[in-house]
Amino acid sequence: MQTNQLQLALERFLATRPYYPCCVLVHPDVRRLQQVADSLLAGYRWPVLSIGATLGAALLSVAPQQRPRKTHTALVDAVRPHAPGPLLCLDTDLLFEPSLALDPLRLLRDTSRLATLVVLWPGSTTSGELAYAVPSHAHYRTWNRTDLSAESVIPL
Repeated sequence: MQTNQLQLALERFLATRPYYPCCVLVHPDVRRLQQVADSLLAGYRWPVLSIGATLGAALLSVAPQQRPRKTHTALVDAVRPHAPGPLLCLDTDLLFEPSLALDPLRLLRDTSRLATLVVLWPGSTTSGELAYAVPSHAHYRTWNRTDLSAESVIPL
């Protein structure tokens, strides 16, 4: 997707004001996602949240059985100061850690009610499905795209 097309898609998403204002920018190549992040930062100057760094620090001293609940609290605490957003979310991989037993899409979607989120998502999308990673990856997962509005999932 070209920069102008991405800008139009983001503007369309922001104009729709969906119930869950979580926009997922999808591409399987993390280098491409980083290029898009750099472009968005230069063009929009949105604040950035490294989910992995934020949650990693918050969960470090938490007992393993308490980490799923603490993950939600830590993410909410990190997003709330950026209301109404948009907030650019990077480094989502920790959300997919099986030991945390999270539903990353639901967590991001629900948290977006605090501030609009634009999430860089390493994976793929089809007309009916959103996938994290590639099928051969150990943490590969899929979701039904009806969990988000049509404008909320943007393939890059």
